[in-house]
Amino acid sequence: MDKWKLGGDDDELFHKDDESHKPFSLGKIDKEDLSDFFLEENQPGSTKKKAVPKKENKTNSEENYGKYERSDAKGGFKKIFYIIVFIAALISAYYLFKTIFPGNNTDIKLYGLKTLVYKSEALPENNLLITGYLINKNKFPVSYVKLTCKLYSTKNIVLLTKHVFAGNFINLNKLKKMSNVSINMALQNKDGDDMSDVEILPNHPVKFMAVFFDINPNSKNYSITISHFYRITK
Repeated sequence: MDKWKLGGDDDELFHKDDESHKPFSLGKIDKEDLSDFFLEENQPGSTKKKAVPKKENKTNSEENYGKYERSDAKGGFKKIFYIIVFIAALISAYYLFKTIFPGNNTDIKLYGLKTLVYKSEALPENNLLITGYLINKNKFPVSYVKLTCKLYSTKNIVLLTKHVFAGNFINLNKLKKMSNVSINMALQNKDGDDMSDVEILPNHPVKFMAVFFDINPNSKNYSITISHFYRITK
């Protein structure tokens, strides 16, 4: 370890002149360092001069500051504007989504469900007819209510799935004479009979029906759920 003592200045480091350091005296100003100062006379009657800092060009500095200030203000307004636009877009997208896909938050009830197995005159098969009503319990009208109907086996395995729209109803005598294709087309009319599915008012009941063709003898249970509808806003 090298030895040293406090205040020792005999080391070669202090004698080496690499011109990187300039000698100075405390309280004195080097003439070469007066580039940032100029001499200004004191009050009248005084012959002494003193060094004072140079005055910056006030006009230029104020103009530059004003430009930066205006630029910062414009940038701040743009950011606020973009944030407002973004929030408005999110709100609009949310309400549009809730209008098209209202989900399970709405209140549409099914009631009066009945089942009937009948023989078709068009084909030698047993068909299952399910009828019922739905009622709009919301405070707003709805339209194009679509129902998903499923038929299950004794082991709760889905055997058949049908999609029908509310408002379609066929008389049983007419139903027995119709082909399966004609029945499907009639029950999948999204407008409903007499436009009954175009606008379903609150607390207004609407009929619906579903038909499963040539049902399996192992069929046991069924389920009907509201799978889709539109919310009408006025």
